[in-house]
Amino acid sequence: MAPLLLLVPGVFFWGSSFRATTIGVEHTPAIMLAMLRTAPIGVLILLLPLLGKPFLRGRMLVQAAVTGILSVGVLYTALSISTDLAGPGNASVLINSSPFFVLLLGFLFLSERISRLALLGLVAGFAGVVLMVSSQLGGDVSTGRLAGGMAIALAGSVSWAICILWVKAQAQQNAQLDLVQLTLHQFAFGAAPLVAIAFLWKGFGSTDWGSGELWVTVAWLVIGAGAIATLTFFLALRRLSATTTASSQFLVPAVAVLIEIGRGSSPGTAALTGMIVAILGVAVCVIGDSLIRSLRPGLRPRDGTGAA
Repeated sequence: MAPLLLLVPGVFFWGSSFRATTIGVEHTPAIMLAMLRTAPIGVLILLLPLLGKPFLRGRMLVQAAVTGILSVGVLYTALSISTDLAGPGNASVLINSSPFFVLLLGFLFLSERISRLALLGLVAGFAGVVLMVSSQLGGDVSTGRLAGGMAIALAGSVSWAICILWVKAQAQQNAQLDLVQLTLHQFAFGAAPLVAIAFLWKGFGSTDWGSGELWVTVAWLVIGAGAIATLTFFLALRRLSATTTASSQFLVPAVAVLIEIGRGSSPGTAALTGMIVAILGVAVCVIGDSLIRSLRPGLRPRDGTGAA
């Protein structure tokens, strides 16, 4: 039960981050918000020598740089921009469809078999996404703006799935893997290009730096959705399978949608149905498949990394 409890902070903070992002982009461009929520954590890498932890070297450094750009640079940029373009509800569903990609990428590149139940979940998950998207095309929101936001959200989801599989593989190969050290390297590499892009593209004057609401939002995103959520998620990933850990993200859109409902911004029936179908489809894909394997003594549950 203890490893599962490590997933609670991520569900809560990531679920609330979509409303926080919506507030933040009222005071600064989306790319600038992505930079503000990641750079402070990346700067903490300078504290590693004081903590007696060395900087990564060689192949591990290169891999941390690549996954940092994917899991921090691409993911948080996608989260901010897609929330701005497609709305917090849509972005929350698509960004958190990564469990689907964890299973799919495991099948394509790691020779993982997909059961019929898992395949059914994949089809249902995409059907929910199609329903959610089609229910809003032609509405008040610009079709191009909506489609662009959703495409960006899916790109962020894929990048996060790749990072999940890589971190899980590293944790299995090295029981002494320092997740604090790894996380700080990833944030440093992921945030670095965002600093340049944010200021060169939008400039310093594009942000209302005197807004107290902006800084409260940034603090929430940095401390909660950034540091606490990411670290506890990786700690759970060390102890649980990749698919089980990723499945916690099914609850993130539910938190985001509940927050919107609490604000009186309940989505339309078709959109809400699509969200529910998408979440349940991925849940069936991952949790259902793992459950069947665990109930059949002859099969050992396997995660998305190919390890038992």
